[in-house]
Amino acid sequence: MRKKIVIILIILGVCILIASPVAAKEKVKVKIKSDDCVIKNKGYIVIKLVDKNGREIKSSGKVNYTITDKNGNYKWVYKSYGSGIRVKYDVGKYNVNVKFFGDSHYNKAEKTKQITVKNTFNPYTYYDDHNWGLNQVIDDYIEDNYWDEEIYDDAATYDGEGY
Repeated sequence: MRKKIVIILIILGVCILIASPVAAKEKVKVKIKSDDCVIKNKGYIVIKLVDKNGREIKSSGKVNYTITDKNGNYKWVYKSYGSGIRVKYDVGKYNVNVKFFGDSHYNKAEKTKQITVKNTFNPYTYYDDHNWGLNQVIDDYIEDNYWDEEIYDDAATYDGEGY
């Protein structure tokens, strides 16, 4: 009788272990977008892996991405994901294909999307939009290339010469 009870408990334990949520992997979505801030006709393509709640995951799983421009030139990368990928590109249209191979906690995922990197940076209105001091790279770029008191007098009639 004891052997039967022990065998039933072992079978029940194995069934519970197999059906437990610990063994289930979470679904992952790939998000691809372009960063709005562009300097010197360059911008960023941003690749993120998010869980079902939209929060970015942290994983050491492998990711493969291919970014192709309109001329057929491409960049192919295969590496560990970590968290977030930002790749700098010229202004233009790109076809981005991302494959995440998954790991012990997350399922695999794949997405292809056409991205347009736009030139949305306007140095004349950057500080008017309350961006002062938020990005040192942009602040240095404006100071080196656009800083002149005459800009702020009347940007429409600015001729590029100082007083």
